[in-house]
Amino acid sequence: MKKILNKDNIFLIFLAFFSISIGVFNNYRELWLTQNGLTVNSIGNINCFASIITVLLFLFFTIKVSPKILKKSISLCLILKMITCTGLVCLNNSNNLFLIKFLVFFEIAFNELILASIYPLILNISNSDLMYTKKETIESICSKIAFFIVSIFLGMSIGNFVFDYNKCLLLSIIFTFIAFLILINLNCNINNNEEINIKETFNYLNNHKIIYEYLICNTLSSLVWATILGLPLLSLTKNIGFSTQFSSLLILIMGVITNILAMLIVKYFKFKNDNINMIFKYGIRLILYLLVFIFNNKILLIVTFIYLLLFDMPYNFIFNSYFLNKVPNKYTFLIITLKYCTTLIGNGIGILICGLIFNFEIRYLVLPALIFGIFHYLIGSHIISKRNKITY
Repeated sequence: MKKILNKDNIFLIFLAFFSISIGVFNNYRELWLTQNGLTVNSIGNINCFASIITVLLFLFFTIKVSPKILKKSISLCLILKMITCTGLVCLNNSNNLFLIKFLVFFEIAFNELILASIYPLILNISNSDLMYTKKETIESICSKIAFFIVSIFLGMSIGNFVFDYNKCLLLSIIFTFIAFLILINLNCNINNNEEINIKETFNYLNNHKIIYEYLICNTLSSLVWATILGLPLLSLTKNIGFSTQFSSLLILIMGVITNILAMLIVKYFKFKNDNINMIFKYGIRLILYLLVFIFNNKILLIVTFIYLLLFDMPYNFIFNSYFLNKVPNKYTFLIITLKYCTTLIGNGIGILICGLIFNFEIRYLVLPALIFGIFHYLIGSHIISKRNKITY
């Protein structure tokens, strides 16, 4: 029994419950907000600023917070998340837009901060590739299962009880509380007390400026994605006209397929020439953006959405694995942190743009993605041609 309930497995159980709390509400947050009177533009603004605040807090956590108090910091974030979510449950249908905006801003920030801090916590519990793989798998499976179950019951009523978006939020609080109880009982024997040498790391980055280009490319990649699918359920229900249940099922099925495709491609269809990988991952996207812009056609927009969802995970190795595996271990953690931060920044700006153009004609929904996507593709191709000359 002790072997089964070792600290690694207890951590994974914590992660499972927290991932369920993410799955039952995060996908429906934007619909809950519109139901409470917020405009798509306001939702985009909130997401953007919450992402920026998260980046600043996460950098502070990485640089200033000792590994010894990391668990306490995450526990505090869980408590604050539960408080903000409870406030939102009480404010449902209250028309108090200021308080709703205020609380949801922090709810998003706490969510992202917890997710970002899980990786450094793993490094301090069990610094192994197997543990990281288990973490990725459990996060994905549990959030998708929760999303699937909620999509089935959403809208159902038993007597006076109606399972709506607010009940999803209430469920999220319950699973967050269970995750919190598990985390505070987790015995973390810190394996890594070594502090990050910021000056030495940035000296290394200055001597390998291609990593800065990689981080810019990563920012643009997230930005382009978020301008199209930063608000996925709203885009599918409002712009396309699908029902909430069908949109949820589509996102879920595409999420499962993209994970399977990622494994198959890495094993069987990983081309030696990364320029070919770039075409499949990003080149076809640009062609689809261009076709939607030219023909202003809803069917083409649906095809674009499906292709984006299908190829979300496959071919991610084009940049990430090369840089993160080649960098010496003592610099890896900060570079991963910077990668995560640039992803959040790109995602935040992309969602902001998505909110601004949400009610425009179909062709203009893809115009920002087309423009930024061209820059992203050019920088990515430049990195591929340049990186093979690098010696680490």
